[in-house]
Amino acid sequence: MSKYLSSLASTYAFSVASFVASLFISLLGGSSISAHELPKPNLEEWASEVIKIKEVSPTLYLVKSYKEVKFSEDKPAMTFDSNSFIYLDKQDAYLIDTPWSESDMPDLMRWLKMKKLQLKGTIVTHYHDDRAGGLGYLDKYGFATYASDMTNELLVLDNKAIANHSFSGDKFELLKGQIETFYPGSGHSMDNLVVWLPEDRVLIGGCLLKDNEVNHLGWTGDADLANWYHSISKVKAEFPKVEFIFPGHGEGAKGQSILDHSLSVTKEVASFE
Repeated sequence: MSKYLSSLASTYAFSVASFVASLFISLLGGSSISAHELPKPNLEEWASEVIKIKEVSPTLYLVKSYKEVKFSEDKPAMTFDSNSFIYLDKQDAYLIDTPWSESDMPDLMRWLKMKKLQLKGTIVTHYHDDRAGGLGYLDKYGFATYASDMTNELLVLDNKAIANHSFSGDKFELLKGQIETFYPGSGHSMDNLVVWLPEDRVLIGGCLLKDNEVNHLGWTGDADLANWYHSISKVKAEFPKVEFIFPGHGEGAKGQSILDHSLSVTKEVASFE
């Protein structure tokens, strides 16, 4: 895994700006290479109109989905990315967080079919749409979906589709020895989990963790501001051997820099009483 990790910081810089720029240029018949996105012919990538899928390692793919959000009538809509992941165990695929919405799901399923992969399970790390927006689609077509008891309860309160399997406790294994979850406590939301891939030493932080280039908390409507810092501290203590971390939005990074940055951002609002 380490030989792949060394190129991730540049290879997987799927910033929203570079995505929009490359889309605009492609419509004009040109091409563009972002300063953050270097071509790697040995790593696979695939794109549709709504999602991008890029190889991280032979067993892990990053899925980027996008949503336009308009905050006021007098300002243009802003495009936000979201990170989901496909983990492979031979020809069995496991989805870690769904794309933004059910409308993104058919393209993801088309990619799985092209790769001759069977979707065996999906786990969501909290109840917001950027993690669980595709649950309705997966439930409709009979796929196994997993969420914590707390996440399912919050989805019910939000009148959203729930996972058809649930679990309790701070730890859960979706795939024994390969996909593990850890609940450190509330932060971005009351139910936010992180996912640990021990064979790759990759941590998927969801919205609990922030991109190194993001110096604010983002939307905090469901956040526990006082506890967020302390939950990240528990994650840092739990996974000392992490080699690469992905946040819920933006770019991943080697080592523990995303944990350290997220601690810095959340410390200002933390309670130490």
